[in-house]
Amino acid sequence: MTLLEVIISMLLLSILMISVAFSGTSVLLAVKNRVDASSTYVLAMNKAQALVVSKGESFANSATFSISNSTITYYEATPSNNYEATPSTINFQKELEEIGLGDENTITVSVARVTNDPNAVEVHLKMEDAQGRVYENSVFLRKLLDAAPLLPKDFAAQCKNDLTNNQTCSVALMFPALGFLDSPDNTVTATGYRQTNEAWQPISFTYMLADNTTLNGITVYKNLKISTSATATILCPIVPPMVGIDGTITATAAVRVGG
Repeated sequence: MTLLEVIISMLLLSILMISVAFSGTSVLLAVKNRVDASSTYVLAMNKAQALVVSKGESFANSATFSISNSTITYYEATPSNNYEATPSTINFQKELEEIGLGDENTITVSVARVTNDPNAVEVHLKMEDAQGRVYENSVFLRKLLDAAPLLPKDFAAQCKNDLTNNQTCSVALMFPALGFLDSPDNTVTATGYRQTNEAWQPISFTYMLADNTTLNGITVYKNLKISTSATATILCPIVPPMVGIDGTITATAAVRVGG
């Protein structure tokens, strides 16, 4: 082998070694970027899933909720708080910031109602790594409670004396009401019955929603007042349908009072 051939061989070997070095570095960088991106994405998803687990039950028991950017505000109403709709929030962006993932260029959070299910919420996480690879997934929360306004179980006992003697009673609804189904002014008249000499006679009852408050930016009513001009030992007011804060409607119900 001549000296020229040796020199050419050494140059080719050097080029090969440099190529291997650079290609190895690019592979290592690609693997590192993939691992870093996956770790960030998994951490974000674990946090979102942890929030669903910790907040899911209280959200399921909420009477209504609203969404603003990446924050859900929901109003829980359960027997433990006397059905008072108290607000709680889940701020997904803030929660991610607290674990070091607050950079919007790293993790994008979108929160929205599910298109075909107004009681469900989708929390969508999305990120893109240095090579343009996209990572995305969603977690879901669902409201299970039917927040139709309901009369308390002891309604008849509460109204027994007032309605039969004074012809008026007021009871706290188990969930707030937006109004009556067929009355925009929150007052409606319906026919009920009274028992006189063992015979039932139709009489008129007036129903009025009272004790208004603002919930989720909307006026709602916490009490139902029932009155009648008639007296009797036994009365059966027929309570007209009321609309709940989540849009559900109570059924028409007759309640026996007295006797």
